[in-house]
Amino acid sequence: MILAVDQLEKTYRNGFRAVRDVSFAVEAGEIVALVGESGCGKTTTLKCINRLLEPSGGRVLIETEDAAVLDSVSLRRRIGWVMQGDGLFPHLSVAENVAVTPQLLGWEADRISSRVDDMLELVRLDPLEHRDRRPHQLSGGQRQRVGVARAGGGLQTGADG
Repeated sequence: MILAVDQLEKTYRNGFRAVRDVSFAVEAGEIVALVGESGCGKTTTLKCINRLLEPSGGRVLIETEDAAVLDSVSLRRRIGWVMQGDGLFPHLSVAENVAVTPQLLGWEADRISSRVDDMLELVRLDPLEHRDRRPHQLSGGQRQRVGVARAGGGLQTGADG
């Protein structure tokens, strides 16, 4: 299991309960989508998972570690998150967008470049054709795929250690 959410709760100071008793687990290789009507707590749940918001109850495990005791910045660098919009930095190229997290993690330039190409290939964008483009030069679907590539860019794989 790479992620477990167990009886997650989020109640705001004004008493509004945004998330109540949310539980699910994600195994390696699985893709999970949170789907629901506006205002049902999807974004709040995600923000509690990566500790942009502190949960009021329940717990989040990343692999076997309790997210509550992890450094929040390190935690966020371990979690790939694809926003509802593309969330790309418009002033950066596709390659620079995908490289954001590996750069923050201090990876060497050759490793970053290789990872960018691998991630673009994974989402079926030809690196030679797309690396130097800016987000405004891409279709909506291509921008979304760059967002997915960026979300996975800094995640560790078996080959990465």
